[in-house]
Amino acid sequence: MSRDRKHLLSLVLAFALFAVVFQSGCQTDGVGLLPGPPAGELKFSEYKPESPYTELVPGLLTRTVHPADSGAGYRVEVRDFLVGPAQRTSQASLPGPAIFEIRSGGGLITAGGKSTEVRVGSTLAVPEGEAFTIENKGDVAITVRVHLFVAN
Repeated sequence: MSRDRKHLLSLVLAFALFAVVFQSGCQTDGVGLLPGPPAGELKFSEYKPESPYTELVPGLLTRTVHPADSGAGYRVEVRDFLVGPAQRTSQASLPGPAIFEIRSGGGLITAGGKSTEVRVGSTLAVPEGEAFTIENKGDVAITVRVHLFVAN
């Protein structure tokens, strides 16, 4: 038998073996899902995050990551904003000027009647008390790191 014929025969045998293994692995007996736990035995974790997200306005979740008092009449808060995929927030405002840094996702931030297209790495300044909305145009959440400056 020639070398090419032996090679072709070994390829055919390997493919046939693969087909048999694949077919047998895909067959099921219709077993279905495992049963749930008996009543009263469902135990949830006691864990509670130190700084959980809360709703600032509909569609916009926020949490304070780090508050710092300057001792000079103002404090700096570092916050995270979270907007779900394909969501648009209601209008929100903050008690001081802020700098937004987009950490994931992309979309449109409208502040003071001006719309700005944002993506990862974009930064934007929002004046104190100015209403803004965030529109997530993607299929992943937008996370925004917010540096907020508040007078004491």
